[in-house]
Amino acid sequence: MLWLLLLHISSVVCWCGSLLYLPALITGAASQHTDIERERQQAMMFLVYRLFSTPAALMAILSGTALFITGGISKHWLIIKLTLVAVLVLCHVFSGWMLLLTQNRSCKNIGAASVLLRIVVAILIPSIVWIVLSKPL
Repeated sequence: MLWLLLLHISSVVCWCGSLLYLPALITGAASQHTDIERERQQAMMFLVYRLFSTPAALMAILSGTALFITGGISKHWLIIKLTLVAVLVLCHVFSGWMLLLTQNRSCKNIGAASVLLRIVVAILIPSIVWIVLSKPL
């Protein structure tokens, strides 16, 4: 079970790190002036999102679910944590939507949404860690 906890923590770190990095990539792609620079930046965004962020998210959710099932945890703090994780999943989906908007160039002012996403993720991550570390024994 310790290996499962290690897998969960490492995948959560990778997922959260990529969620903090993706808004910066999105803002960078939106600010590129030439098509070649924009295409290169978009390729990097989709690479991070598809090959790193999404698999890390899936692994974090699956390993967390396995920990929940094998540990028999059913406490009130878990409901709060899972609610915050659900909001983190929505942030993941929102970043994917912003990637598509950047690719289609249909949103000129994506910088504000990117900053909002960064702020929400930056608040969610320590909130989830605080809930997990302050749980009663």
